[in-house]
Amino acid sequence: MIILAVSTSAKIPSAALLLADGTVMLRRDLSNKPHSVSLMPLVDELLGEAGLSLADIDCFAADVGPGSFTGVRIGVSAVNAMAFALDKPIIPVSSLCALRHIASEEDETVCCMLDARNGNGYAAVFNGDECALPPCACIQKEILDSLPEGARLVGDCLGGHDQPDAELVIAEARFILETDPSLCAKKPAAPMYLRPSQAERMKERG
Repeated sequence: MIILAVSTSAKIPSAALLLADGTVMLRRDLSNKPHSVSLMPLVDELLGEAGLSLADIDCFAADVGPGSFTGVRIGVSAVNAMAFALDKPIIPVSSLCALRHIASEEDETVCCMLDARNGNGYAAVFNGDECALPPCACIQKEILDSLPEGARLVGDCLGGHDQPDAELVIAEARFILETDPSLCAKKPAAPMYLRPSQAERMKERG
């Protein structure tokens, strides 16, 4: 199966291809251009290097967040458009679930946490392949205090610099296909918003 994945929930957008032989190709855009400008040229470049066209893609995978509100919308919309035009299925992947693939198999407990400022965060906790805490908005300290000794922390909290990318999205998409292939379906992916946007919060205050 050939899978095209995009990740736009973080500052650096990326695209990845899982080829039929199991090879994964990853490309990132480091230009600091808006995701709306850089994403599709990135996809075109990746397909060109692989000698493929969009028609060759069997399935799409989308990083649905949490992360940048605008970035997530851009990536999800692009994948939905491509999949709809080609009548192909989509695997929605949480950025937090994707991040767990940074950890090694020896890490018994993995906490994936992204910074949401002012001590807030987005987190998910895994014990092996089991999701002990599904993706959620959180207070960073509360999650960290609840972790067992020796837990592995990945993400951009506490000085970390781990960010989701399309290669990690591919890794989680493969896991989903192995464990619950029903999640790969011909229906639009939806952004995972775990907190109201800044505009929504300001509206509530006003």
